[in-house]
Amino acid sequence: MQHFLSTLIAALLFLQPDAAEAMDANALWDNRCEQCHGEAAEFSGKYLWVFGDRLQGQHHVKNLRLFLRNHYIPDHGIEAIYDLLRAQANTSARFDNDCGGCHDSAETFVRKSIFTRAGKLTGAASGLPVDEFLATHQNLPKEDVEFYSKLLERVSLEVYGQ
Repeated sequence: MQHFLSTLIAALLFLQPDAAEAMDANALWDNRCEQCHGEAAEFSGKYLWVFGDRLQGQHHVKNLRLFLRNHYIPDHGIEAIYDLLRAQANTSARFDNDCGGCHDSAETFVRKSIFTRAGKLTGAASGLPVDEFLATHQNLPKEDVEFYSKLLERVSLEVYGQ
């Protein structure tokens, strides 16, 4: 019995997420923050700003990470949420406005329709690299293809951590 319990405890510890593992920042936001603060992108655009490379807000202007640490975010998720909010504070709501009618949010679109193959974002339906597909999608100008490719890559990193 002692051996069984030791093995069970070791297995459970092994299955625990490692703090160094990639973290799904969007899922963490959805589970910990969304009920009070709404969508991360909307919240960031409304209440946060980036000064230099540092995210700032109305609370703890000098140290937003400290505020996050004291505001229901587990220590292993602070950087993931901080990076998510910083990236979204600098991104307009273009995806939601221009693409949301067909593709929902960028996060939902990435989860349902995009995967990584050989280090490139790839559309699940087309099998094409996202940047190649976007060049033929809705007559998008080159600068929009670049913008949306970068945006989807960022969201993919937030969602999958890769």
